[in-house]
Amino acid sequence: MKATAIREPVWTPSAVSVAAAGLMVEAACAVTALWIWGLFHPHPDDDGGALAVFVLPVVLPVLAGAALALTVTLIMPTLSLARRAGALWGHGGAWWWVPAMAGTVSAAVVGAGGLGFGLLGDTVGSPSAYAWWWLAVALLIVPGALLARETNRRTAQGRPRLRTRKVLLGGCGSLAALCALLLTTAVVVESVAG
Repeated sequence: MKATAIREPVWTPSAVSVAAAGLMVEAACAVTALWIWGLFHPHPDDDGGALAVFVLPVVLPVLAGAALALTVTLIMPTLSLARRAGALWGHGGAWWWVPAMAGTVSAAVVGAGGLGFGLLGDTVGSPSAYAWWWLAVALLIVPGALLARETNRRTAQGRPRLRTRKVLLGGCGSLAALCALLLTTAVVVESVAG
């Protein structure tokens, strides 16, 4: 007996906002990873990053706009393709269609970008560079698309949808807790190892 997929709309305002929030949390993860890298590999000319506190109010609206643009151009089309592929080839609504279609969308974006740069700049990158860009774009798409898929499924099932605020606070709060844990561990190790 074949299971029927729940028919939910794809382009809902809650799905778009939750996916954009997921992208902002991804950006916070990347910045945190770079900050942690900088702690263990300091640059001699580094000023310590104190200026970042003053730049943050300017950067956040730009980051939100970029996250919204990426959501509309990459994540929501990926979600639509995943839904169509599931309906066409079976297992409609399965979560694994999202990463599969993210790879497809990523390949199209990286291929179009490579073609554009090749035509404009008369240079072509190495295949490994394109492979790394493909992986980076696919990894950028997947978490936000899965969050948007989940909020659409919850809405279709009559359950409360995911909240943008909860995604932002949960993701950034987890990062803050991770940083506090890492810094505490570093202080303890430094004091014991002396």
